[in-house]
Amino acid sequence: MLILIFLSYSFGDLKDDISDFWDGLNRAGGPTGLEILQYDMHAKTNATAGNIWEGGVHSLLTNPSEIMYLSDGSDNKYNLSFTHRKIFLEMNANFLGFTKKFGNSAIGLSFLGFYPGDMELRRIAGAPIGTYDGENVILGITYARSFKALNVGATLRSLNERIFEVSYSTYSFDLGISRSFVAFNDKPFRFDVSFLHLGPKYFEKEFRLPLTWHIGLKGNFEPLLIGFSVNKPLHTKLQYTIGGEYRVSELFSVRIGKRWDNLLEEFSFGFGLSNNNLNLDYSYSPAIIDNLGVSHLFTISIGI
Repeated sequence: MLILIFLSYSFGDLKDDISDFWDGLNRAGGPTGLEILQYDMHAKTNATAGNIWEGGVHSLLTNPSEIMYLSDGSDNKYNLSFTHRKIFLEMNANFLGFTKKFGNSAIGLSFLGFYPGDMELRRIAGAPIGTYDGENVILGITYARSFKALNVGATLRSLNERIFEVSYSTYSFDLGISRSFVAFNDKPFRFDVSFLHLGPKYFEKEFRLPLTWHIGLKGNFEPLLIGFSVNKPLHTKLQYTIGGEYRVSELFSVRIGKRWDNLLEEFSFGFGLSNNNLNLDYSYSPAIIDNLGVSHLFTISIGI
């Protein structure tokens, strides 16, 4: 009887602890700065809601360990990728990434620029008196290493934000691991975990970066590649995504993704064209709020 009472009491405590932990995961932590870090900046990634099978240069902003995975599996090859993203309300962002794998290691370099365009400049009350602009400039260096089936990686970034005549700078880290395994009749799978945008408060410690943790699982069921992920940005509650890619042929692929509890996007889709070392990809994702319009991503990737 005492054992039953003890087990019942312990289970109740455990249930409360799990409930408290779950409530914490779904608690928003207040506004953050440099929100461009929350946007997908590769057409493949965006089209699948972050669940793309391929790694390499596509992973520079999502999980540094996955730059070890190249689409063709070759070493001693340079991979370059450029993305232009038309964000809602006529805002634009550009991303340039570079990776090189050599043996059991890989390095990466990245540039991310965000340009919101001209905005109305107003006094506290009254009509507009002009316009002003702003920009985000983010530079990163990434290193990853493979330990058999386990990959680890880290990214160091320099971040600068300017709004009108005010500018401020800070730094951040990304950490990631990923592990490959086989299951279900020797089908390849990959499990990955990453912690993104780890860094100090900035601008006189008034703003925080959009700290995010991510857990994902991907499977390769050629010609179908599918994945599921859980994400927790600092300023929103827990988010879930699922997405996949269907390779119609060696030259053409179609992709689709679905997001739950994302504040900006609910679904996305896109396609890709591939010819030897050249890849052209496109993604389309409408905003949840109707008057914000849609987001278009165009990516070109080259292996040299």
